[in-house]
Amino acid sequence: MKLKVGAGLLAAWLCMNAAPALAHSFLVEATPSAKDHVASAPKLVKLRFGGGVEPAYSTISIVDVGGKVLAEGAVGKPETPRELTLDAPELAPGRYVVKYRVLSSDGHIVEGKYEFTVDPR
Repeated sequence: MKLKVGAGLLAAWLCMNAAPALAHSFLVEATPSAKDHVASAPKLVKLRFGGGVEPAYSTISIVDVGGKVLAEGAVGKPETPRELTLDAPELAPGRYVVKYRVLSSDGHIVEGKYEFTVDPR
């Protein structure tokens, strides 16, 4: 009897702890990427996630070092349900932060940010 109860508790614990790892659409690739130094300003920011995202309920922002939002929005395409893009304005040399808040297809919200630098010419 103790063996059955122990096995049941172990199975329940494994199920509860395995579900969060599968539930969210975490960022898996970014262009420009985190800590990237680019020679010229990017024309767009592209983010790719591990699972599908809902573009209508997602936002990407490009922010300067002073905290000013330079661009905000998110565009997704049905043929690439794991990708979002944002057209970038003309960026002067300097450091920028990309912030994102996306709604995963499974209903979970994922947020994060990273920096990249446009190098002087």
